[in-house]
Amino acid sequence: MIRILLGASALALSAALVSPLQAQAPAPAMDAFETGQWGAAETAAASVATDVDALLLASEAALMPITLDQADGMSRRERRQAALRAQEYAEAALELEPQNANAHLRLAAGLGYQSRYVNKLRAVMMGLPQRGRDHMVEAMRLDPSEPWAPAMLGAWHLEVVRRAGEGMFDANEAEGLSLMRQAVEMDGAPAAIPYRFAVALVAADPVAHADEAQALLNRALQTADSDAVGRAVSELATGLLALLETDPDAAQAEAVRLLEE
Repeated sequence: MIRILLGASALALSAALVSPLQAQAPAPAMDAFETGQWGAAETAAASVATDVDALLLASEAALMPITLDQADGMSRRERRQAALRAQEYAEAALELEPQNANAHLRLAAGLGYQSRYVNKLRAVMMGLPQRGRDHMVEAMRLDPSEPWAPAMLGAWHLEVVRRAGEGMFDANEAEGLSLMRQAVEMDGAPAAIPYRFAVALVAADPVAHADEAQALLNRALQTADSDAVGRAVSELATGLLALLETDPDAAQAEAVRLLEE
């Protein structure tokens, strides 16, 4: 099945892992988010359905348990429901503000995670990979200074190539590498971006990419914030780095798990 990294976020964590916190979202939602109370953050943010920043925070919070590998107690159905909620919040934000780059990225994240939990053929017929890519491209056009846009698009290229081969949906490994390297060096790039880039490299080939992946993981550890997201990224980066240094095959299996569960 075609999967898209997020957050990240991505990143991220994402994909995708996480986009910048929405500073104008309600204080209770922000407080809950910063302390890792994802459900409370989503509920509080979603209650302000006419505020773009609140909707984006709700979208982000809905996916946090999955992107931060904290969803052990969630079934595949519950994970898909979280992805659908994230998508719905982002779509509502875009209705209010069609030119909001972060809203396009949050929608791409929701589409990407949704594709994890549906049948491969259905995901393709629904156009989930292509729709996610198009929203990332639009986000890059709207805000060239936002590092999550090239990070997510680069991760999309690498993951499609890994799972389906070069050229599927016009995915290109060289383009993916270039975009993610660009994102890592951009002003304001959070630790989740080098972390997620490392995950993609290890999943592809932990031996060929060992040096770059190790450097990226160390960079993530050095730049991670002290909030709940930063602590989670640090923990994940530490675990993957230890595996990469001692057992590349195990590191690759863990990276693939992170991209596919």
